[in-house]
Amino acid sequence: MIREAKISDCELLISLAGKENSEEQMKEMRKSLTSYNEAVFIDYENEIPVGYAICGIKEEESLEPVGTLSELNLKPTYRNKGIDKRLLNKCENWAKDKGCKTFAVTCLAEDTQKI
Repeated sequence: MIREAKISDCELLISLAGKENSEEQMKEMRKSLTSYNEAVFIDYENEIPVGYAICGIKEEESLEPVGTLSELNLKPTYRNKGIDKRLLNKCENWAKDKGCKTFAVTCLAEDTQKI
């Protein structure tokens, strides 16, 4: 089951990412959770949170708005089970509902971690 995250999920999201619960991390996550142009979705398996995705809308003056996937994290034991695809589809549909006709995903070339 996928649901949109709330501000009260901030610490949960930081822990799912495996990040240090620092003030900077909390600030960044709160920004994503409260922005009109961003959404955070959490996927649950048997009521256990197993991953999340952050998506947004990139707006440029000369182009139509573009939906983007900025972050996707899964617990290691839940990788390669199609959860990433479900989260991606949720983000794509969110962007489409916001009027985006294009969806873009970027990653760092040195990011070798498999989802």
